[in-house]
Amino acid sequence: MGGMTFDQGVLADSLSETAGYKAGLALSVEELCDALSGTSYPDTIRASEEYVVRLRSEEYEALFYKLLHRIGYTAEEYDGDVTGAKYFHKYRDTALEQWTGVTKLYVRMWPKMMKAAHEAKTKQMDPRPFIMAAYKKYGQLGVTMAMERIEALNKAVTLSPHSLIRYRKWHSPIALAALFKGSKEAPELGRFIDQRYIDFLSQNEDKLALMHWRKFEQLTAEFFDREGYSVELGPGSNDEGVDVRVWKPGDEVTENPHCLIQCKRQKDKVEKVVVKGLMADVQFEGADLGLVVTTSELSPGSRSTIAARSYPIKEIDKNGLSRWLQKLRTPGTGIVRV
Repeated sequence: MGGMTFDQGVLADSLSETAGYKAGLALSVEELCDALSGTSYPDTIRASEEYVVRLRSEEYEALFYKLLHRIGYTAEEYDGDVTGAKYFHKYRDTALEQWTGVTKLYVRMWPKMMKAAHEAKTKQMDPRPFIMAAYKKYGQLGVTMAMERIEALNKAVTLSPHSLIRYRKWHSPIALAALFKGSKEAPELGRFIDQRYIDFLSQNEDKLALMHWRKFEQLTAEFFDREGYSVELGPGSNDEGVDVRVWKPGDEVTENPHCLIQCKRQKDKVEKVVVKGLMADVQFEGADLGLVVTTSELSPGSRSTIAARSYPIKEIDKNGLSRWLQKLRTPGTGIVRV
């Protein structure tokens, strides 16, 4: 394939602009390099800030696909398989005849479906004629093969850095830096914290302890909100030690809360003074239990106090947060399709 030449400073701008368009995250040069750490790409990007660089087209695409994965836009790193060739290897020993037949159907029918979409003045093609033809000839296996072929094409055109097609049209990219410095910008997708930050964290769990304390509280509130609870996020200051209040589904927020949450985004273990303070709040507000959500864990003294005094206090530690993130992240590509 051909090569691509980038003038001084252009490579990083190109990556940032295209990733911002596709994934909705605005990244600085250093954030690009950090996301690609452990590869040779940061050296290339930093060198491009001072010199002209030349990359093969497939090399640039591989760089971009890795970036999309590292910032959480894709659950798995896209391999650039435009034709779905990997499925040949999947079926060659068990169903090569059917795979070849579905491929021929695709080659014959796809141009007609493209023409139909053009005549209907829509950018969306209807794949149902292709799927039905595959089903009629090869049954359920044909449907599976047809869907795999469609998904391969869908990924190719949507994830390509050279395509203007994307899964979601963002109102504007959000700065990744705001996840760590904080911002008052309302989330575009999500009630308390933007989905783009969740997807990023799901792929970069080591950044949890570095995120802004308010964003950490918002992440906690977002989880319970999506679980169907009524949630009240505290003001962030002068909250008297309670960061999030949670009511059971169907309960009125005027009633005593079900759970009081204390968020501790820190590296040190959470000491028993925090547990005792939370327990005092639970008793004062008549809550059922208290919850400590932390990027670390409770200290042995904290756990001993909870056990000895039978406190209704539970803990979500860094492992629990990891499970939260995997549950909250957007499935598949990392972005909701609308």
